[in-house]
Amino acid sequence: MSLRALLVDDEAPARDRLRQILSERADVTVVGEAEDGVQALERIQDLAPDVVFLDIQMPGCSGLEVAASLEAGRPAIIFCTAFDQHAVDAFELKAVDYLLKPVTRARLEAALARVSPA
Repeated sequence: MSLRALLVDDEAPARDRLRQILSERADVTVVGEAEDGVQALERIQDLAPDVVFLDIQMPGCSGLEVAASLEAGRPAIIFCTAFDQHAVDAFELKAVDYLLKPVTRARLEAALARVSPA
């Protein structure tokens, strides 16, 4: 079974890096991308991803606001950010993991292991 992933970050190089690392995995398909929180909410509704890689600081609405507004049955959330001070807030919103940029393959693999079915 392939995980359907949505990449949300206002910085194209960060999305590019995640997409490149994820492309090496046969069990993950990137189904879309968003540049801000408003687009993220729209794409989550339209694409129904299994996992969202979500930046925290973005124009419009933050990644924390996106996660807080999602209803039950939401996708797994893995925050990818340069800011370590939001980790507690992220886990209070039931984040699966919290990755610091630049994201490494090893940390990404560990995060995906928490999402992937056994």
